[in-house]
Amino acid sequence: MPSARRWAVVATGAIILHAVTEMALLAVRFWLYPFLQGLDMARVDAMVAYGTAIGTLRALMIAATILSVVGFLTWQYHVFRLANSLDVSQASPRWAILGWFIPGMNLFKPYQMMRDLWSDLGGEASRARLIRAWWLMGLVTFAVGTGYQLMRSLNEIVHIRTFTLAATNIVHTTLLALATALCIGVVWRIQRQLVQLKAEARHTGI
Repeated sequence: MPSARRWAVVATGAIILHAVTEMALLAVRFWLYPFLQGLDMARVDAMVAYGTAIGTLRALMIAATILSVVGFLTWQYHVFRLANSLDVSQASPRWAILGWFIPGMNLFKPYQMMRDLWSDLGGEASRARLIRAWWLMGLVTFAVGTGYQLMRSLNEIVHIRTFTLAATNIVHTTLLALATALCIGVVWRIQRQLVQLKAEARHTGI
């Protein structure tokens, strides 16, 4: 399996696992403990089971997050390098990675590079809306997620209504699921376009 495709599989698999784990964590937080008490389980045993489930899911989510970041960035590097070798893009594969880690620039540079790559690969202009939607959804998801974590931290000092915390958590998880679906669409749309372009180059003997 070519490197780009292999890493596309790794990245999307890890991204899906992260989203599923996030949804499972949401379900455990709100429904597991009451469910166990409904089974007449002892309070201590229910709390131990709840804590074990939360800890396991958090560890799995951390692992999925690391794997998804490594997988996506590695896939992106291979895609840009291949686009360079096909002489359809002059964008630096290294900048495709570094753009994610430079404060301020990471708010727009990765999107610009992905959008330009799609254009360089000959993708339909109308399909570029998917990349824009993915980027905007990602920014909104990040903002809501950051707000939720801040609210949880402040809750120890200033009491925040449980309903507000729960609603924010649900909104964040929903947005994450949408961002995940859009991200997968972007990865595989670019991947298919690149494979098609590579096949055409081979056919014409380039």
